[in-house]
Amino acid sequence: MNNVCLCVGKYAQNPFYVKFLDISLYSIEELCYYFLERVHLLDESVVSAELVAWIRKECGLAELADELDVYVRKHVSVSAFVTTILERTGMYDAGTVKRVERILKEQSSFTTTQRYKKRAEYLYQQGRFRQALSIYSELVDYLSATDDTGRALMYYNMASIYAMDFAYEEAAELYYRSYTLNPDSQTRLAYILAKKMSLSDYAFGGFQRENPEWEQDFMRAEELLLAAQSKWEQSKERQLVMELAKLKASVDREGYHKRMGELIVQLKKDYRRQTKE
Repeated sequence: MNNVCLCVGKYAQNPFYVKFLDISLYSIEELCYYFLERVHLLDESVVSAELVAWIRKECGLAELADELDVYVRKHVSVSAFVTTILERTGMYDAGTVKRVERILKEQSSFTTTQRYKKRAEYLYQQGRFRQALSIYSELVDYLSATDDTGRALMYYNMASIYAMDFAYEEAAELYYRSYTLNPDSQTRLAYILAKKMSLSDYAFGGFQRENPEWEQDFMRAEELLLAAQSKWEQSKERQLVMELAKLKASVDREGYHKRMGELIVQLKKDYRRQTKE
């Protein structure tokens, strides 16, 4: 039998909205779970009067809110604020709370750049590429002019996002910027692939002749493209394209439009998820 967690407070009529993650929290327990699961993303913005007001009004935890009000006025650390909520709620054992406290104290020494990098990495991993791209773009200007490795990584990540959007010309330019700052084989190969996808065969041939020292990389790029083509031929996405083509060519126009409608709805949902701020 699983352990039972006795909830405290009320279930919120109006959720607390975490804009960065695009999630809504409806109870103090959901807030605690959010703290635990996203501990590496928490920063000073957590210590807010808005959150305290929500705990007071929506969760009905006036005593806890009174204590947290003092914390907000005194600008206490993130670790003190978060661990107080975890302790008063009693959702997790002392060992878990101590672990959260230790992580938050370690993160307090992070620079603004390090925190934003973590945020961008999280967004990227969640498939919210446009938000990640926005942060990477800001970080490039924020990083020190002498931090070639850091700026190279930002350009590389930005290029990868453009490549996933089939904007290969922009991707190639950013891969090249990354390569000039930190020349390595992985970035060079990515640059070659982006150029291959953005240029005509004739223009790409000229690009190859201009860079004879990269012969092995050009061969590797061709291998990767052939492997990608083979993977596409066997993919569910290609099967869907073939299915739509058959429906369009058949007399079943109603079936075609219905299937296309379903696909468009899903694509819209994916787009909104990626672009939502």
